Amino acid sequence: MHPRSGVHSSKISLNIFIEYLNVGRIMSAGLEIRGKSLRIWMRPIATESVIKETLDWDFTPENQDRAEKLASLIKLEIQLGQFSLAKHFPNSKHLKKNQVSYYAQLYLSQTIKEVAPSTYDSYKGHVYNHIIPKWGQINPKDINTNMLRKWIEHLKENLNNKTVREIITRFSQIHAIWRDERQMPYNPFENIVIHQVDTPEPDPFSKVEIAMILNTETDLDIQNLLPCLFWTGLSMSEQIPIAWEDIDLEKGTIQISRSYVRGIYRVTKNRRRKRKIKLLEPAITALRKQYQITGNARAKTIEVLQRDNKTRRQEKVRFVWINHERSNHFEYHELRYRWNKHLKKAKVRKRGINQGRHTFASQLLTSGQVPPEWIAEQLGHSDTSMIYKHYGKLIAEDLPDYITKLNNYITM
Repeated sequence: MHPRSGVHSSKISLNIFIEYLNVGRIMSAGLEIRGKSLRIWMRPIATESVIKETLDWDFTPENQDRAEKLASLIKLEIQLGQFSLAKHFPNSKHLKKNQVSYYAQLYLSQTIKEVAPSTYDSYKGHVYNHIIPKWGQINPKDINTNMLRKWIEHLKENLNNKTVREIITRFSQIHAIWRDERQMPYNPFENIVIHQVDTPEPDPFSKVEIAMILNTETDLDIQNLLPCLFWTGLSMSEQIPIAWEDIDLEKGTIQISRSYVRGIYRVTKNRRRKRKIKLLEPAITALRKQYQITGNARAKTIEVLQRDNKTRRQEKVRFVWINHERSNHFEYHELRYRWNKHLKKAKVRKRGINQGRHTFASQLLTSGQVPPEWIAEQLGHSDTSMIYKHYGKLIAEDLPDYITKLNNYITM
């Protein structure tokens, strides 16, 4: 029974709820009592769903009176067009500003100005494909470490650890915006650790395999490209937009100043990657042959995104590696297709086209003829750590006879 009226609270709840049902799609509000819980329901907009807010009040006669008055006030404000959910329920999960989705949008609007378009597309995919579907309507304050750990285990069922780490990093950055705004010290991401799987070892081509690849007949469009994949050390994003304006065949150099990723030309991703590389003889020979094919092509005007990710500068260039079916430079997927087809024809075990860069580093490292620092400079790295960790690997079958060399050296 209600302590004041002697009426069962369940009957009160039922009567009020019937009123709520009767309003149909009318803008209104009321009080709903469920057990010892006081809940305001409201429909501020006729075409939208009912909003329910549970009051964090003790179940007492005084608080029930307060709740009834609040419901009446809200109903009046709705009728007058003066209702504000944020005024009455500032922590409501129904407020966009109290939802992860709000801060996710804020994060993306900030990030688009700070990172390369291809990077932004990746971040956007993490947000829309994973974070918003799971957490979008949840208040950031309600997220705890245990919830995150359970979600991470779920993500790992279909995604590799690297991708999961990237998604959690994005989510942590989104949550940090909310924490900074509310000056909240608690960080549920603080003790989250996702161990990275060891980076796959480079899988470079041996000299025998390189010879098999280069001696197998192929399309004229990529015939001269193949030696350059092995002997320039360029990444595919650097190799594709190379232009004759970048090359000095007399001095045997290429100026690397732009990349091409997902349809966008941009300056190299960091200043270290902007570099002038020295060309090995096989690459010079291949480029001299290629000049006869594309060296006199008509220049194209392109726009190159600068490091601030806003400014674009125009350049007039004659691309080196042209797909004559389209009269423009190759796209990555086109080269990957032709590469895989050629490896099959050459009877060489299939590896990704990016292994050409790995082969350059590994063959030079194996030769023992140049210091690792020189290789790192050619690849655009500031030190040798990436050579040993990602790119370089001693190729056993191509190693010189170091023992004989050492024995000759130490002989008295």
